[in-house]
Amino acid sequence: MRLFTFDNSIRVPTRWLSREQRKRYKSNSLGILHEPEEEGVFLDALNSLPAGGAYVNIGAAWGYYSLLAKKTRPELDVFAVEAHPRMCSMIYEASMINHISGISVINSAVVGKNEIGRREMRIKFGYGASVTPEDSVNKNESIRVGLIDLGVILGSIPNPEIMISMDVQGSEEGVCRDLATQPEMGARVSKIIVGTHGTERHDICKEMLEKSGFSIDFDEPAPLEQPDGIILATKK
Repeated sequence: MRLFTFDNSIRVPTRWLSREQRKRYKSNSLGILHEPEEEGVFLDALNSLPAGGAYVNIGAAWGYYSLLAKKTRPELDVFAVEAHPRMCSMIYEASMINHISGISVINSAVVGKNEIGRREMRIKFGYGASVTPEDSVNKNESIRVGLIDLGVILGSIPNPEIMISMDVQGSEEGVCRDLATQPEMGARVSKIIVGTHGTERHDICKEMLEKSGFSIDFDEPAPLEQPDGIILATKK
């Protein structure tokens, strides 16, 4: 099996990555990394989390950040939350390839509370796939997914301090709105990194996080070397 190796030594089967992804990774001026501008922000935040804390990777895909977290801070509890069951299987496979254990995988799509219960939702397989209404996607190319809100995830994690990173392909606005309307939901969340999709959504997420009691430590709606915007917020 051919493996692709990132500069942080994480390895994955080359077939998991598109030609465009591999080309982008190798052209990054900051190194062969998945999201080079976000990775430094992520590692700084992760290293500030105390022993006994938990890291929650929402929208984990095949688990890049979960693997990086467990590799960097093996003593932390790591939870990978991913909507597509095939991606969840890939997290387990990537863990074996990288000789990493202890990642708890949760097969669910995290969305804002206002998106739950309105209609059935489905997701296609692949990178950047978003949760969409059942009547707007080919059923032969997608799978029905279970929806949960952030409060359900956090309620299942007992750790006293939690760090979150979130890449949910447009649902981030609803999740951030939930934090603003129910700030007690994020009482144990010390840091949150949000991958944003579009300038308007980026600004809304930033506003909602500030309303929920976070200060914005890093704010880049259009990074030069990765497709998603980045917000890092710390509980005041």
